[in-house]
Amino acid sequence: MKEENLLNHFFIRRKKQLFIFVILFFISKIAVAQFPINTSYQTIPTGSPPALPPLLDTVIDNTVPDPITITRITEYNVNWDWYPIHDYSKIQPWNADASIYKFSSVVIYDANTHQMIRTLPNNLYPSYWSNTNADIMYSFREDGEIKTYSISNNSFQTLCQLQGYEVVKLGPGEGNIDNNDHYVALVGKNGINLDVIVFNLQTNQIVNTETFTGAWGNGNNVPDYIDWISVSQSGNYVGIMWNHNTTSINNPFNGHYGVEIYSTSNMQFLRRIADYGNHGDFGYAVDGDEVFVQFWGPTGSLNMYYLNRMERIELSNHSDFTGEGHVSCRNLNRPGWAYVSQDEEVHSGQLIAIKLDNSGLVEHFGHHYSSSRTYNKSPMPVPSPNGDKLMFKSDFGNVANTLEVFSFEAKKANSLAINDFKNMNLIVSPNPANNRVYIENNELITEIRIYNTIGQQLQTILNVNSNKIEVYIQNLIEGIYFIKIIDAKNKITVKKIVKSIK
Repeated sequence: MKEENLLNHFFIRRKKQLFIFVILFFISKIAVAQFPINTSYQTIPTGSPPALPPLLDTVIDNTVPDPITITRITEYNVNWDWYPIHDYSKIQPWNADASIYKFSSVVIYDANTHQMIRTLPNNLYPSYWSNTNADIMYSFREDGEIKTYSISNNSFQTLCQLQGYEVVKLGPGEGNIDNNDHYVALVGKNGINLDVIVFNLQTNQIVNTETFTGAWGNGNNVPDYIDWISVSQSGNYVGIMWNHNTTSINNPFNGHYGVEIYSTSNMQFLRRIADYGNHGDFGYAVDGDEVFVQFWGPTGSLNMYYLNRMERIELSNHSDFTGEGHVSCRNLNRPGWAYVSQDEEVHSGQLIAIKLDNSGLVEHFGHHYSSSRTYNKSPMPVPSPNGDKLMFKSDFGNVANTLEVFSFEAKKANSLAINDFKNMNLIVSPNPANNRVYIENNELITEIRIYNTIGQQLQTILNVNSNKIEVYIQNLIEGIYFIKIIDAKNKITVKKIVKSIK
């Protein structure tokens, strides 16, 4: 009987070991987690910016909870006398499948190699990617022409020519198409009057036109009393941000001020969700309802306002969000998050994603290292459609050249991805292990982090400053884990370990 029990125990152990090694094989083929870990917001000072990396080279920001890889993707173009940069935090540079990206309406690049593919026609500006077709851009011209442009065919198709307006704009500058490419809201100048034109991109017809008498004012190219207009991501709502420099609760324009929400179908006024409009973007909360995320509020420094009801949730009251910065919810395939930056180093100069609920959780995407001395040098981060990376601008602290600014891509360092970061000089043993593992490296070890297979950080050892360390894992349950080792040269090595049964 005793031998039978031992034999059964042996086969159980062998089955478990076989299962573990099969899991290890498959995990080695996929990325464990593509987003930084969730944590409460922390003020993490920028410190001295690292040296500006060469084109297509990277630096790693190890000061944040998860190391972030920052890759420089542009350089000064002599022929154009231009530093290629994306338009704005609320204008998506990546196409729908994130295979290519554009800088303004000038040029498109391969998103993997960061090599220029070709320039764009000069009669495309301003252009916006389709949210459903990776090959298509929409162009909304100031003369009222609405057209599409096919990247693969290098061809245009005119959808409509709006008539009767001196100027037609999307936004201006901060508007967007809904997620399904159905609706867009434009503004048209008719003397001093402003028309909100709701256009259906599927039927190529005007859905509704609402005139706001005198709202354009004496401005020539942009309205005096309205900051911007846009449809929401669902297309069910039209939001109007009234210019807080010319309107207010104490000085309304014909009763209008703040952030107003209208029905797309008939432009019926529904509600004023905020008395004061600041920089923000439309997105989806974790609960699935649409919201407007903006700086400032009656309380807190970052708030979200529901579009379908009068409810506000304070996302943060941290003083780091009281300065100049930008909000983007262009992560259409990853609802429930907004991406936020603060320009000034005094406000930590970080790039984060904040969860759109009342949890206060954020993901730290590193520092932008920009002086932000001019508006053009503001980082203005915008996430990819999947939200796993950010494009932003930075001068890496170069304040001497007021024009110099480059584009960068920030994403979680591939420390838990397909590559095991081979380091023949680093030893982790025993493996599998039960109670402890010993780590030895030729280079000085500075930091160790342990993650599970879904990317959750379980254990952190800082300030190691030794070539050898004993790491206790007795509190981990049986299974597979990843140990990330960072050395004094900021080299990251990841080793898979198995926590075995006794």
